[in-house]
Amino acid sequence: MPRRRPPKPAPVRYVLRFCGDGPAPRADIALIEGEREIRVMDFSPPRLMLVRARESRLRAVLRRLPGWAMSAERAVPLPARPARRPKVSP
Repeated sequence: MPRRRPPKPAPVRYVLRFCGDGPAPRADIALIEGEREIRVMDFSPPRLMLVRARESRLRAVLRRLPGWAMSAERAVPLPARPARRPKVSP
């Protein structure tokens, strides 16, 4: 019976931040956008990107691009909004 490979980890969303001087280099952005296994979800010029990818693939790409940092996306729950107070007429 052939051995089955373990499944690849599911893609996760990561925030990429360019930490170098000035805006992110266009060549770096083009390289990240051109990767088949990396899906750009949002780009906030000049320094931030939200991507969906496997961690190992993303790390391999960023090793070739100095000045970039990555962190897993984290959701921060917002506190419940207080009820609005009714306006009181004078």
